[in-house]
Amino acid sequence: MNLMNQIKEKVAAAFTACGFDATNTLVRLSDRPDIGDYQANGALPLAKSLKQNPRAIAEQIAEKLRSDAFFEKVSVDGPGFINMRVADSVLGQQAFGVLSHPQCGYERPDTPKTVVLDYGGPNVAKALHVGHLRPAVIGESIKRICRFVGDKTIADVHLGDWGKPMGLLITELQDRHPDLPYFDADFTGEYPAEAPFTAKDLEAMYPLASARSKEDEAYAARAQENTKLLQNGHRGYRALWQYFIDLSVADIKKMYEELDISFDLWRGESHVHDRLQAMIARLRQQGIIIPDQGAEIIPLGKSRGGNDLPPLIMVKSDGAVMYGATDLATIEERVDEFAPDAILYVVDARQGLHFEQVFAGAAKIGLADHISLEHLGFGTINGTDNKPYKTRSGGIPTLRYLIDTAVAAARQKMESGEMGRDLTETEKEHISRIVGVSALKFADLMNERMKNYVFDEDKLTSTEGKTGPYILYAMVRMKSVLEKMGTTPALTPDDIITITTPAERQLLLRLYALPDSVQTAYDNRAPHVIADYLFKLAQDFNLFYHDCPIKGADEVIQKSRLALTRYTLHLATACADMLGLQIPDKM
Repeated sequence: MNLMNQIKEKVAAAFTACGFDATNTLVRLSDRPDIGDYQANGALPLAKSLKQNPRAIAEQIAEKLRSDAFFEKVSVDGPGFINMRVADSVLGQQAFGVLSHPQCGYERPDTPKTVVLDYGGPNVAKALHVGHLRPAVIGESIKRICRFVGDKTIADVHLGDWGKPMGLLITELQDRHPDLPYFDADFTGEYPAEAPFTAKDLEAMYPLASARSKEDEAYAARAQENTKLLQNGHRGYRALWQYFIDLSVADIKKMYEELDISFDLWRGESHVHDRLQAMIARLRQQGIIIPDQGAEIIPLGKSRGGNDLPPLIMVKSDGAVMYGATDLATIEERVDEFAPDAILYVVDARQGLHFEQVFAGAAKIGLADHISLEHLGFGTINGTDNKPYKTRSGGIPTLRYLIDTAVAAARQKMESGEMGRDLTETEKEHISRIVGVSALKFADLMNERMKNYVFDEDKLTSTEGKTGPYILYAMVRMKSVLEKMGTTPALTPDDIITITTPAERQLLLRLYALPDSVQTAYDNRAPHVIADYLFKLAQDFNLFYHDCPIKGADEVIQKSRLALTRYTLHLATACADMLGLQIPDKM
């Protein structure tokens, strides 16, 4: 049992022993470490319900707790806050059992959940850009947090591969190369194995086709018709579409691999095409989909806030199937295939209304009866001027630009001597990539998900302050200490921590606090909680490293401090993994 749960049990027992209801003891980490490690605030609401003096109730409970050798000191502060300082001997003796635990003291629930995560969402044939960083990085971290607490996760990249962009590319290619066999209705032979274009060609063609469609109505109409022909099974267009998929996905996978981001499923909107028509037909028959001014809709009624929700348009008046219908069919497929407890969508906050409509539609047709549908929105990445981030030359940055910028900044630190002393050229190249990518990811994840954040190229790889390199440097230092002292990170039951300084105590208490941070991050789908915890852990370790020398210390103290270093590395590694950060062996 982790330390917080032990304290909760002891406080609940004290409430009960005093004759009080112990259902809400409100135990948490103290904001005042100078007077206590933990605080119980349950006396205040209890006193209100009993119409008694809260401080008098708190004093009764505190007196019970003082008789327990688990606590070094118990005091009452203010109107009835109970402050508890855990005995040093208890903190040291708990170390192996809690901190060597595979989940670092976190107790997994008996019944794990199945969670589908929909994140990434790149569009086929379009270059990944700055807007693709956050869903991928945040979604990956939430997936890893879910796995840490014991959930079974299924991550789906959910490619944009079936809508008008495909029709635009086909139309542009048709105008450029009308003699290709894909546009010959009489062609019956086999199409070439190799595409008549490259991934770079597609990335260049799409923005031109998109801009042209906004200025040329006839071109836009052709693109719409070609989209419909593709979706209805046009043989030549399906062959072109498969080229689009194969070329684009290969590039997208490579980019995500550089960021250490992975998916279990590489499905796109097209994956539910066959299911989609059957679902629409069924909902028509049930009277859930109704005609409306030539289109077909699902009326939704009131939103959660009590306002009227716009209807979910399933089919436009021109026969085109809308994204809302595709999303409902995708939910239906995921429910049938995985029976999830939750489906999480890590998508830009500006898509909030769309997901509210889709979730309301899912509830109306019975898809959301036993699952939680959650839109995990996020803010935008801004430059130092607090406007949408652009490159130094003023363009919209690609994801490749962001990665290369971060890696180059890390390499520059090495060349300047701030990092990378005594490293070979090969080591510098390898480590600068690890440090740069981790810095890029941490710069995103340390921010609250829903808030916009400022991307500052100049501060990205600083080894000072709340940055990825600061954390990596602390963890490399932990590894170095253990290596120099000739010990391995293995944990043994003999590793009892002897507390001799405030720095040791502070670090140990931080280690014991991880389970609560994990639970908070999981409940709120909030990676920044883990990022903040890891930063504070690095700070506490650096203080410990400065104040508590290992080499030359008494044998018992030396063994204790080495064990504490091993525990810290163990927990820090778990946190880094939840954030998707790789840790170099040197810096």
